Amino acid sequence: MGLDERKSFLPALILMVIFSTSLITSLGHAENSNPVDENQVFFTDISNITGLSEISTGSLFNWSSFGPGVSCGDYDGDGDLDLYVTVRHDHFGYEVREYFVEGDDEDLIEAAVIENSTGETFLLENRNGSFVDVSIASGVKLTNSTAIGSTWADYDGDGDLDLYVSNYGVSLWNITFGDGGEPNIMFSNNGDGTFTDVTNLSNLGNPGHSTGGLFVDYDHDGDLDVYSLNGGTYDELQYLAYAQSNILYRNDGDSNGDGVPEFSDQTIEAGRISGQDVNSQYDFVPANMTYSHSEASAMMEGDGTFGGNSGSGISWAGLWFDYNQDGWSDLFIASDFGISPLYENQKDGTFKLVTNEMGLNFQGTGMGAHSADINGDGTFEVCQTNFGPNYIWINNDGNYFDRFVDDGMSYEGKMTGVNWDCHFFDYDLDGDFDLFMTAGRINKFVSFQENSLYLNDGNGLFTDVTVDVGLGGHLKSMGASIADFDNDGDEDILVANSDGPLQLFQNNAAQVTGNHWLRVQLKGEYSNTYGIGVLVEAELDNGTILRQQTYAGSGFLGSGDPIVHFGIGSNEGVKEVRVHWTTGHIQTVSNISIDGTVTIFEEAPPETSFLPNIVMIIGLPVIFFALYFLFGNSIKSYPNKDELIEESLGQ
Repeated sequence: MGLDERKSFLPALILMVIFSTSLITSLGHAENSNPVDENQVFFTDISNITGLSEISTGSLFNWSSFGPGVSCGDYDGDGDLDLYVTVRHDHFGYEVREYFVEGDDEDLIEAAVIENSTGETFLLENRNGSFVDVSIASGVKLTNSTAIGSTWADYDGDGDLDLYVSNYGVSLWNITFGDGGEPNIMFSNNGDGTFTDVTNLSNLGNPGHSTGGLFVDYDHDGDLDVYSLNGGTYDELQYLAYAQSNILYRNDGDSNGDGVPEFSDQTIEAGRISGQDVNSQYDFVPANMTYSHSEASAMMEGDGTFGGNSGSGISWAGLWFDYNQDGWSDLFIASDFGISPLYENQKDGTFKLVTNEMGLNFQGTGMGAHSADINGDGTFEVCQTNFGPNYIWINNDGNYFDRFVDDGMSYEGKMTGVNWDCHFFDYDLDGDFDLFMTAGRINKFVSFQENSLYLNDGNGLFTDVTVDVGLGGHLKSMGASIADFDNDGDEDILVANSDGPLQLFQNNAAQVTGNHWLRVQLKGEYSNTYGIGVLVEAELDNGTILRQQTYAGSGFLGSGDPIVHFGIGSNEGVKEVRVHWTTGHIQTVSNISIDGTVTIFEEAPPETSFLPNIVMIIGLPVIFFALYFLFGNSIKSYPNKDELIEESLGQ
C-alpha cells in the first residue's frame, strides 16, 4: 500500500476499535487554571537528581519502538528498589528509513537500519535515591539486544530475586518459520550482586517475539511457574499480522541436582492455554499463524473466524489474578486484534476457557492489563488498555464481567490514543484504587498522545486529574513501574519513554494529605518465598476491608514491587491483616502499627492428624458394634415414644 492508501485505512482502523456503550467515567482532561496548592497531591519529576535522565537504552523514536520497559525489585536485599530497563529499538526499520531521501545509498540506509534495530539494557542499583549503573559488573548487561520485557521473581526459591528477560527479536520475514524471535534469558541471582545465565539449564528460553513473563504458583506446589507471552509482529507496510502462541512453563524443581530448577512446557496439557486457537506441536516452540489485513479486520468485527474467544495470538500483556475468589490464580491475556481471553484455574493443573460465559467476548486491541478491587465489593476488576477506548471490566461477584469504556482519549480536536501500561494504585492514600495509564503512538498517522491519571471517587467512578497533579506534557511512554521508590509511604511513578529519557515522578501524598498507609511484606515458607499470587486483606478499625494481590509481572513490559501497599485514609488503626497463602491457610496478624511496613512470615498450616481421621472413619463403627455386643442384653428397645413415656410413668 502507498502512503495515501495508508491514510485512508487509518479512519477505518480507528472506527474498528471504538465501541458505543455507557461510560463509567467523567473523563476529559481538566484545565490546570489554578496554581498548585501546597496541600495538593503533586508529582514532581526528579529524574535529573536521581541519575535516571542520563540513561539511554537506544536511539530515540517518535512512533516505531515498542520499548523500553522497566521493572523494579530489591535484587540486593538492602531495602530499596533497584531497576532493570530494557531497550528502545526500531524493530522494522520503518522510522529510520524516513530520515533518508530518494537516491541515498542503499548500503548506508541498511547500515542505519541495522544499527537502530537493537539497543542495550541497564541494571540500576538504588543507592540512597541515586541510581547507579551496575549492569556489566552484575553480569546482566545486554548489548545489541531486542529485550523489551523483564520480570523480577524468585524462580528457584532461594530467597533472592532473579531476573527473567523477554526478547522481542527483529526479524519479520522469517517469523512464519518459527525463527523470527530471540530466546528469552533467565538470570539467576548469585546472592552477591552478580547473576548467572541459566536459560539452557532451566529450559526457559522462549524463542518467540516475547513481551513479558508472568510468574505465579498456579498449581500450589510451593514454587513459581511462568507464563511467557509472545506478541508476534504486525507489519505496518503490508498490514499483515503474524501471531504466535504463548507458553506455560511449570516449575518441576531441581531434579538433576545442578542447583537450577527445570521447567516443562505444559501449554497443551493445562488446557491449550496458548492465547489463540493454534497450538504448537512441539514443546518449547511457539506456533505461528499469519493473518492478512482482511482476516485481521474480521477478528475486529467479531465473526469468530480468527482468534475467537481464545485470543488472537498477539499478546502484549497478561495477568494472573483470582477472578472468582476460590483461592486459585486464573489467567487473563490482553490480546491485540480481537478478544482477550480468560482461563479459569481448575485446581488440578488445568484451565478452562471461560471468556464467553464471563462476558469478555468483546473485540479490542489489548495492550496492558492490571487488576484491583476498585469499588470495594470484594472482587477484582480488570483494566485493559487499547488502541482506542480503554476497557474496565467490572467483576460481578465472579459470575460475570460488565464492560465499561474510557473514551477520554478521543474527544474533540484530538485523535484516538494508543494506551499501553495500566496500573491501579492508591496515589492519594485515601483507601481506594486510582488508575494510571501510559500512552504512546504506534504509527506516524497518530499524533496526539497523553498519559493519564484518574482519581477514584471510592465507588469505581473516575475523574481525570492528569494535569492537576503534574503528569501532563509527557513524551511517548511505554512501560511503567509504580512503587514507593523513596520509602516515604506513598507510591511514585516511573515512566519509560521511547522519545526521551526515563522519568521518575515523586509523589508527595504522604506529606500533604494527612492520610495514613500500611505496607505488607510477605515471607513465604510453605507457599512461594515472596507470596506471589497471594491475597492480602487489611481490615481497618472502622470495619472497612481493603484487598490486594501480589504480582510478579503485570501491566506492560515490566513488573512492580511484590510488597503490598495500602492507603488507609484518616483511619487511625488497622484491626488485623489476613494473608490467604497458597496452602489454603489464612493467617491473621493483629496489633498492626500504621504508617510503616509489617513483615509477615508464613506460619505452618494447621496439622491434620492421621489418627483422629482413622478413628472417625473406621473406629466409630467398630466402637459402636463392640458396645452393642457387650451391653446389648441390658439395652431395652422401645418401639415408639408412647411406650417410652409409659415405662417412665410406671417407674
